[in-house]
Amino acid sequence: MEAYSTQVVELLSLGKTSEGIHQMKVVVTHEHKQGTYVIAIDEFTFLEIEACRPLNGARARISLYPKWDPYRNTYYSSIIRTTDFSRETLYFVCSEEYLNQIKQMRQGQLPSAAGNGGQQEQERREITAAGAESEAQLEVSTLSRANFLKRIYIRVPRMVNLVLIGFIFLVILSIPYHSKAGLMDLGGRTNAANTGNTNEANGTAVMEGSNTAVLPAFASVKELDQHEAALPAAVKEAEAGNRTDDKDQPDQPQKNYEVIDVDPEKKLFGLPKGYVALTFDDGPSRYTEKIVDILTSSKVAATFLFIGENAKRNPDAVRYASKQGMSIGNHSWDHQEMTKVAPAEQVQNLSKTVSLLESLTHTAVTLFRPPYGAVDDKLFEVAGKQHMKTLMWNRDPEDWNHKKPEDILRYFHGIEASGGIYVLHEDKNTVEALPDILKYLKGKSLTFAIFK
Repeated sequence: MEAYSTQVVELLSLGKTSEGIHQMKVVVTHEHKQGTYVIAIDEFTFLEIEACRPLNGARARISLYPKWDPYRNTYYSSIIRTTDFSRETLYFVCSEEYLNQIKQMRQGQLPSAAGNGGQQEQERREITAAGAESEAQLEVSTLSRANFLKRIYIRVPRMVNLVLIGFIFLVILSIPYHSKAGLMDLGGRTNAANTGNTNEANGTAVMEGSNTAVLPAFASVKELDQHEAALPAAVKEAEAGNRTDDKDQPDQPQKNYEVIDVDPEKKLFGLPKGYVALTFDDGPSRYTEKIVDILTSSKVAATFLFIGENAKRNPDAVRYASKQGMSIGNHSWDHQEMTKVAPAEQVQNLSKTVSLLESLTHTAVTLFRPPYGAVDDKLFEVAGKQHMKTLMWNRDPEDWNHKKPEDILRYFHGIEASGGIYVLHEDKNTVEALPDILKYLKGKSLTFAIFK
């Protein structure tokens, strides 16, 4: 089955050369590369696309999956036209030649040379952004320090407990004991030094071939009782506080998945063979808790990329997803295309979203998924300075654009799942399709993954 490589094809312009060649200029995002290309297309498809007026004051994204219409006996495709206020799908008839060109782009077989116009435009943008970026450096640095201190604050209780436990362990080791041949266990049996396996996490030793736990070295049970009675009350309280009741712990599902640490130096598009990940964009919504329940009932987890404005309206959904062991990430405050704003505004947007999500989850939020998949080196750098790791995708069922759950499920059956990071959305049809999606993926014996 075909492996999906290209993530986004954005239409920049349509035109005709003096030689009569019909062309379209596109920006193609493919794994870690992004390039501007001028592609020759047939006149029939060119006129069909032009009739849709896709660039009429909007951003146009070309569908990577043309389809066959058996009633009209022809191929057709679509363009998603997006403005600040709306998103609509424009359908057009296309040729088989166009179908093959899109298939090649989808598989990562990009044109050999980029158009000069796109390259010059990129250089112009970089020059224009340079001044704004230099003005934003102080704000970037200040907010980065603030976020760093906030993460330290989140981790302080755990760090204090670890320090106190370490102190107790050192006190125990410093108490003299009396033994001639070795260590005495509670039953008075002598064990030779270096015998058994050490469980460092609990400060105890376990004998090989035995389930008997050997306590730290005291001459007798009486001496141990005396030492316990002498411990300061504050230390005892801290030690007791570190042993929380089960009812205070998050309702974590049985872990039939792995946590993948995203490399902060790269944008992550896919996974190694044998792994699969489901990610959900644009929440939280009224469907969030239902999606989480379906995942936990299947004993797997997913990564949720939340929009700040939606999280402000649905804080309980954020808390619920986090409590159930889902990974939470930043999908911007308002889902605007962040590559079109100045670095200072990018900083504010990301920081505001992180602050809200961390206040709800009490967990550091370090994942960032750019809206529309639009990310350039400048945005990637701004996100990195705020300790954000950029998470992309390499499987796009376009679930938001389907009218029936069966259409979403059909995509999963028609493409190689291994190594895929699927981008899904919190939509009614997606919720209905999710149990069957999970059943299908689990039947492939793949390891599910979430990200941090």
